[in-house]
Amino acid sequence: MTVMIRPAIPADAQAMAALLNAVIRRGGTTAHLRPFDVPGITSTFIAPPRGICCFCAAEGTEVMGFQSLEWVDPDWPGPDRLPPGWAIIATYVALGRHREGLGRRLFLATRDAARAAGVERVDATIRRQNTGGQGYYARMGFVDYRSSEQTVSKVFKLR
Repeated sequence: MTVMIRPAIPADAQAMAALLNAVIRRGGTTAHLRPFDVPGITSTFIAPPRGICCFCAAEGTEVMGFQSLEWVDPDWPGPDRLPPGWAIIATYVALGRHREGLGRRLFLATRDAARAAGVERVDATIRRQNTGGQGYYARMGFVDYRSSEQTVSKVFKLR
């Protein structure tokens, strides 16, 4: 069966939660520390209030990866506030399915959706210890623009 890249739908939420929860349990690569349930996946990734897109890499009903993109929160009260026109990306690939090109294929779809939505810049903030994630975003054309003790932030310029 062929892996398809397609928009995530509510019926994918259980499989997406299982994938992300396995990543969380393993530790070290995501800032998420608590497991997700179906409503949490839906409201955070599939249909968030500022959502632009969410794509799945799927083979039948099996989700092997997903990537979401949402506009920055203009009312973000915390540090490292991003300007209007920026979006935030998140990418998750199932354990054991890295280096198969799933992330690249997801990003091609996300990049096209970002351009269509008028996104100027895409932020990827990655845990410092997640060297695989940092390498992935660098291969996609993201460049470092900010760092802290815990994270490295990369940007992809669309305009």
